[in-house]
Amino acid sequence: MGRAPLVLVFCVPAALCAVWTVFAGKDLNWDLLNYHYYLPFELLAGRLQQDFFAASAQSYLNPVGYLPFFLMLSSGWHSVIASIALAVAHSASIALLHLIAWKLFTHLPSRQRIILSSLASALGVATGVFWAMVGSSFLDPLLAPLILAGLLVLLTESGARGAALAGFLFGAAAALKYSNAVFVLAAFPLALAMPGLAGRSRWLAGGGYLAGAALAIGVVAGPWLALMQREFGNPVFPLTNAAGGRFMLQDLGAALAFPFRMIALDRHLYSETFAPDLRPAALLAAAAALPLAAALRRAPVALTGSDWRVLAFLCAAGVLWLATSANARYGLVVLLLTGVCLARIIERLLLLTAARIALAVLLLVQLGTTVVAAPPRWFLAEPWTRHWLAYDVPERAVREPALYLTLEILPMAVVAPFVHPASSFVNFRGQHSLPPESPRLAALLERHDGRVRALGRGLELVEGRPRAEQVTAYDATLVRIGYRVDADNCDTIAWRRDTGDLLSRAANRFAGLGPAQEPLSVVSCALRPATRDPVDVQKEKRASTLFDRIEKACRTLFRGQTAVTEPLGGGWSRYYSGLDARLEAYADRIILNRFRSATHLDLGRLSDWEREGAAPPAACGAQRVD
Repeated sequence: MGRAPLVLVFCVPAALCAVWTVFAGKDLNWDLLNYHYYLPFELLAGRLQQDFFAASAQSYLNPVGYLPFFLMLSSGWHSVIASIALAVAHSASIALLHLIAWKLFTHLPSRQRIILSSLASALGVATGVFWAMVGSSFLDPLLAPLILAGLLVLLTESGARGAALAGFLFGAAAALKYSNAVFVLAAFPLALAMPGLAGRSRWLAGGGYLAGAALAIGVVAGPWLALMQREFGNPVFPLTNAAGGRFMLQDLGAALAFPFRMIALDRHLYSETFAPDLRPAALLAAAAALPLAAALRRAPVALTGSDWRVLAFLCAAGVLWLATSANARYGLVVLLLTGVCLARIIERLLLLTAARIALAVLLLVQLGTTVVAAPPRWFLAEPWTRHWLAYDVPERAVREPALYLTLEILPMAVVAPFVHPASSFVNFRGQHSLPPESPRLAALLERHDGRVRALGRGLELVEGRPRAEQVTAYDATLVRIGYRVDADNCDTIAWRRDTGDLLSRAANRFAGLGPAQEPLSVVSCALRPATRDPVDVQKEKRASTLFDRIEKACRTLFRGQTAVTEPLGGGWSRYYSGLDARLEAYADRIILNRFRSATHLDLGRLSDWEREGAAPPAACGAQRVD
């Protein structure tokens, strides 16, 4: 490919993604409000000892990949400019898909090669999972080009040097986001099978690949892993707690049905948003037709070495992705390559004109389904503003340090950089709730004695005071560490859209978005000392003992997970973020509330669980309580 076409391959997707991100609106995804902006702030401000689980368990992920986003925003970049810069970086995936397809269609005349490569790359990005993240703070579309570039190197280069470069690219992607480790494993056989190598050269290439990956992980993630080891005695703290993952597949049957279920409108299968996708099912059907076409000898169905390498990588990556998470964002590379492989197999099955028509039809149907069903953004699409994070912080919060305790699943750690730099943040109750006796929590409470505040979206001020039921709900949790809400001492960190500048007005006229319905302002209220009823303490201990017994007996249900016992209304609960489920005990009944799928699993009576050696309900998948 010449220089001018190569420039077009990268510039056209960049322009397309830049236009799309402005049209889609400013992204305020859930993870951004939680940890995307907080993590690099935590790193640069050295807050590992100052905060504790400020953004829940995600507080301790490698922050390096989020530095570009943080530095753009903290340097005052306009939200439109910052989003376009990210979108241009994300567009590299489209260009690299085109180059991979260009390699696969090398046997075609130039004009047909351009058409098929363009159709393949377009079909590759015809997924709402990709477009919902373009121009956003998510790492997945930023790291996908590293993985695709590594794959392209393995297809075009030969020898240990090329394998080392590919390993470095794959390793860097894994170091910046640990879920990408599956792609490092999936690509290793390709390093051993690089074209033109044999015998000792293959093992040298494999060694070069592993050395490159190890070097990248050491350079990019090593310092952070060492810091985690020093602070917590666990380099991947707290990721060894047997978290399951909300989209994990139950058995082989579920895995086999997965590509066909992706066609349906199902937010609980593999994506938090609606992202129906017919391409995986079409790919399986086309692949199954290859042997039949070869037997009938009606089409030149032979695949080349490059074809087999890409397909092998896709299969290995897909299996590892489904086995470890099945989360759409984590499998973005699998979804992107699915379209390219589908285009290649259809070109092998059909005559060239028929293949072009079939691919165009598939592309139109997939795009039409995506446009109708998939939202433009992952969580919230907001009007464009001068500042991406348009928070107006009360003067007292800027002037006076405090310990901010958050009690919600979304801890809103995004506001941490806006308050006094000596303030501390703790997500006491949330995705990963903390036990009241936690030593680090106790140390922070002592350090900020007399300056402890609750913080959350769930506190809404009416005439300067939160509603009584909100205060009651907060007090039920806070009393476990000796506090209650002072309803007369509350402030609002307000979300104020600064849309008056020329660029914001122009972008919003093009996007045509209204304000998001989700609350973005947060309220902080001072806390006063409180004494807990000893009877309540004994009730919690009893509930914890029974919950421990249930988790041990029902290993199949809980997948080795455990959690902190917390009050819930008039009963007790444990929240399992990896399962999207909550164990609830009311009166004498226990249920596992799978709230995302709106199902309730009856686990029997509390009084039955109190009896040693009692047989648990059949739903537990165990025989006896130990």
